[in-house]
Amino acid sequence: MNDNFVNDIKNDETDFTFYVSVILKRIWLLIGIVFICVVAAVAVNMLMQPKYKASVLMLIDREESGKIETTSFSSWATDEDYYRTQYKLLESRTLLEKIYNSMKLSEVPEFKEPNGWIKLKKHIKIIPIPRSRLLNLEVLSYDKQLCVQIANTLANTFVTENINNRVSIAKDVIAALEATEKSTKQQELLNSMPQVVNSDFIKNLKNQEIELYKHYVELTAKYTSNHPEVISVQNQLKAIREKIDIETKRLIQSIKIELSGQFSGNNIRIIDEATVPNKPYRPKKLLNLLIGFCAGIILGLLFIFIVEFLDKTIKTSEDLQEKLKLSFLGFVPVNKIKKLKTEYELMLKEGNILTAEQIRNVRTMLGFALADDRNAPVIVASSVQSEGKSFFAVNLAVALAQTQKKVLLVDGDLRRSRLHKVFKLSNEKGLTNIWNEDKKVSDFAYNVQQTEVANLSVMTSGTRPPNPSELLNTPLLEKFIKWANENYDTVIIDCPAVLPVSDTLLWGKYINKAVFVIKYGSTNVRLAEIALEKMKNVGIKVLGGVISQYEPKGITYSKYGYYKNYSYYTDKSKED
Repeated sequence: MNDNFVNDIKNDETDFTFYVSVILKRIWLLIGIVFICVVAAVAVNMLMQPKYKASVLMLIDREESGKIETTSFSSWATDEDYYRTQYKLLESRTLLEKIYNSMKLSEVPEFKEPNGWIKLKKHIKIIPIPRSRLLNLEVLSYDKQLCVQIANTLANTFVTENINNRVSIAKDVIAALEATEKSTKQQELLNSMPQVVNSDFIKNLKNQEIELYKHYVELTAKYTSNHPEVISVQNQLKAIREKIDIETKRLIQSIKIELSGQFSGNNIRIIDEATVPNKPYRPKKLLNLLIGFCAGIILGLLFIFIVEFLDKTIKTSEDLQEKLKLSFLGFVPVNKIKKLKTEYELMLKEGNILTAEQIRNVRTMLGFALADDRNAPVIVASSVQSEGKSFFAVNLAVALAQTQKKVLLVDGDLRRSRLHKVFKLSNEKGLTNIWNEDKKVSDFAYNVQQTEVANLSVMTSGTRPPNPSELLNTPLLEKFIKWANENYDTVIIDCPAVLPVSDTLLWGKYINKAVFVIKYGSTNVRLAEIALEKMKNVGIKVLGGVISQYEPKGITYSKYGYYKNYSYYTDKSKED
């Protein structure tokens, strides 16, 4: 379990170093994107017209339950329903049109449009304060005085409308009650009201009225209307009816008072009116700068990893093995030491030099790859030009010579030869000078030149021929290779790039082992695959790949570990 835990930590560290290396590799891209986003934020702050905000603090209470048995909003609506309704009323078209017209906002450019109330609604925000009955009514405008006026006018109008709506119910009921006193039909309606019908006193009076009326009918059947008993009963009926009328009016008055008391209060109040703001609400300059900075970092990192994902180049040993199916022989770092006399000078110096150490590592790995035939000649090739192939070939040849092996380095690029410049040799004699069927084998040795490096000889390309491909496609090339293999321990052929010309493939007819050089972060995977396929088709066995011109930044990530960034040149006096 402990071993697994340690392995997990190591894997996490490796993944982290990979991401860091990806970011560091394109750090200037990240800095550039962040800079652009910050500049954009500054531009927004400068160009955005200042906008002001005015806020009114309002209190909205629930409606009180009425005493009259009527169905009201408060009897069935929940708190949430009630308050949401109030918020919608604050944004209603009727209310906003009244504000828009009363304040003549159609003359203000900010709100001047056919449906101005819609534009006004966009400038209004209702923000309830959590766990309270308070809300902030906010109004935004480019004019700080105007936003205050709109906020206060809207709040006061809403309060007034709420009072009018509540009182209008009472007025309508009271008007209806008063109207019943002016007609017989309305009086009958009044007598049917629950308060009148359910009055015990009125019930007794009406019972007495009924009994007297029966007695009155019986008397009128016996006597005339002028009879004293008939007149007495008539007077009693009149008195009882007057009592019923007086009691009914008393009940009406009590109903009026009750209704007026129920609807006289207001449940919406203004706590704090809006005041003129001291500074603009927008733009929020510091926030915009922070957003620009953070957005730049996020976009930059996103862009970096998108580029990394879309990058079809080789950068790690893992890329080499998974994408090209090649064995990894080693890295060749970029040479950062300026003013070197020769390309192979680092190989001749003492001390811990990264380039030299990496070349020697490749030499060791190549020895393992050639275990079955250590003396076989080897082609050094690449897919396209400028991948560091010749630099690697030169330094590999020097590294092999330092093992006391007799090494021959051949400039196989008859079109763009450069080994004679590297070793400062004459190019008057070289490979092209042996292309004569009459030449003897001993003439091969004549065209080989010794270098300042012990055990290292070079066959330059010679004078440039008009037809390099035809010269390479002759039996004499096979004789030369056989001669070189017999007289030297190791033969290295610095061939041209595979894809532009077919020269490397012609060398492959007689040399079937090659080292493939890939430029770090530059060689396209597809081009490398095509070049490798061509070499395979002519029978060339690629022993492995070398990643050249890589630039170590602290740690170079690989699935199989990492290489620390040692100094490019550290002499013995500086090792401590």
